[in-house]
Amino acid sequence: MITFIKLIRKSVKSKLFIIYVAVITLPIILFGGISYTMSTSSLERDYSNYQGRLNLQIVKTMEENIMNLTRQSMAVYSNLSDIIHVLASPGESMSTEYLSTYSRVSNYLNSLLQSNENLYAITLLSTDGSVLYYSSKQGNAINLYNVKDEPWFTETMSLKGMPLTMEPHRNKFIDAGSPNNKSVISISRSIINLQTSQPMGIIVFDQEISQFSNIVSTIEWENNQHFMVVGKSGAVIYSDAALSPAYYEKLIKHAQTNISGSFKPKIADHKWLVNFSGSEKYQWKVISAIPLSELKKKNLFLRNINLVLLIVLILFAFVLSLYFSYIVTIPLKKLLFSLRELSKGDFSTRVAVKGEDELSQIGVTFNAMVQNIENLIQQNYQIRLLKKQAELDALQSQINPHFLFNTLTSILSVIDKRDFAKSATMIKSLSAMFRYSLNKGKYIVSFSEELEHVKKYIYIQGCRFSDRYQVSYDIDDDVLSYGIVRLSLQPLIENAFIHGLDPKEGKGTLKITAKSSKDMFFIYIVDNGVGIERDKLLLINQSLEWNGDFTTNLYSEHMGIFNVNARIKLTYGAQYGLKLYMNNRSETVVKITLPAETLDKPNYALTTPEGERL
Repeated sequence: MITFIKLIRKSVKSKLFIIYVAVITLPIILFGGISYTMSTSSLERDYSNYQGRLNLQIVKTMEENIMNLTRQSMAVYSNLSDIIHVLASPGESMSTEYLSTYSRVSNYLNSLLQSNENLYAITLLSTDGSVLYYSSKQGNAINLYNVKDEPWFTETMSLKGMPLTMEPHRNKFIDAGSPNNKSVISISRSIINLQTSQPMGIIVFDQEISQFSNIVSTIEWENNQHFMVVGKSGAVIYSDAALSPAYYEKLIKHAQTNISGSFKPKIADHKWLVNFSGSEKYQWKVISAIPLSELKKKNLFLRNINLVLLIVLILFAFVLSLYFSYIVTIPLKKLLFSLRELSKGDFSTRVAVKGEDELSQIGVTFNAMVQNIENLIQQNYQIRLLKKQAELDALQSQINPHFLFNTLTSILSVIDKRDFAKSATMIKSLSAMFRYSLNKGKYIVSFSEELEHVKKYIYIQGCRFSDRYQVSYDIDDDVLSYGIVRLSLQPLIENAFIHGLDPKEGKGTLKITAKSSKDMFFIYIVDNGVGIERDKLLLINQSLEWNGDFTTNLYSEHMGIFNVNARIKLTYGAQYGLKLYMNNRSETVVKITLPAETLDKPNYALTTPEGERL
């Protein structure tokens, strides 16, 4: 026993082997589930086959019932001469001969009605749609309604003696409130004069819909099983229960796809097994539906046995899994905890190592790896920090002489015009600007400070070029406290003057806009100068993309743009920086994207090329 425990403690493979032994119970559980599923499927299949045969028998019985009704309609030809006389001479209704003939026809039709228990009513119609005779088992009250315009009347006349089967309806020539105005199915046929082959009228035989209940009354149905008969048009001819229209609609929609079959729709949150069989001759369908839950009750015993066995096996497997997973996962949890601490930046974390198995060896290796990473990061951090600081200092130093050269040129131009007062003011502005630009160590300033610095530069340019330029500002108040890399705007404004507005003939405009959106801060510098050629603009934007080398493009004609872009990306990350484009008014736009962070943030750290803060 002791040797067995030692074997488990020394080998993960042994631990997994024990777990696999517990997993053997899964095939048993799977077998129980498959057994129950197969038995349920078999029960559904057997029931579906039985119900299909039963539905087919009901269909045949219905067909026989309708055929009997059709044969009854042929009986009129045994008294054809009297019926034709009545149909041909409706205007002679007061003559003795007509009354005698009508009486014989009435007695004959009434005898047909009384001798057939399936018949409910017989109607004799003239070719103009008038009711010449009507008799039912519940009365003869009719109104003067003419059926000539009814679709079934026209169709019956066109069939020239062939029968027409009509789906459930109520005869309109019977008063709606009359007790004999019942829902019926009918067989109608035109009565043909055999000598002239011309239709003389129409005979209609009615049967109550309730007669269909007699067909299924002797069948023993399952609990909650429903039965219905659907006509060719999709109308419900008979149903054993009043169900919702949505229920009927789903059943009929599926049943109309084939002459017979079965399907399992979901209706009102319950799944049903539906079987249907149809009459190819009359296009009627018999549909029976039963909830699957009712069928599953028949399989209840087998389900309960499987369920008890399943619960016992799950409990057994749970106990084994709980014990062995506890053994396996303790060292893994310790290792996971240390990994999480490491991901938070805690390089002092270590894993307590006990035992000699594979997990213990992983712990030893992890501890050694963390120690090496800690040493390497410390060294690399110092090297990269010094490198980034040196790059920033170099970039900052390039701005000052470039700016000084252009500004002194502007002041010299004013002095040449002997405007000493203006030149003095320009020198004061230049002095203030140099105090701002020589603020060593302060790389991030508020946008309001940077904007004030830019306004001094624009003043100097305005003194030089008088009224050649018009400058406007659109600044949101909430952006004034946001941080920005010092000396970011002035090189861009200078670039707009030199490369955009100076070469332009006529008066130029310059607009500075600053807006914020969520966690982003956008600055737009727009001028209506000479613009930038499309190919050159594309090349500049490609150069502005992050490439890890900040010395590229720093000595080009657009040095200020590349310098500012490099300093922003070094400070905030690769997702920030500059982009140039031409708007729909052919104005040059420099868009600056910055994080919307105020100066009360702890620190603006230098970033790696991947955008990570150092």
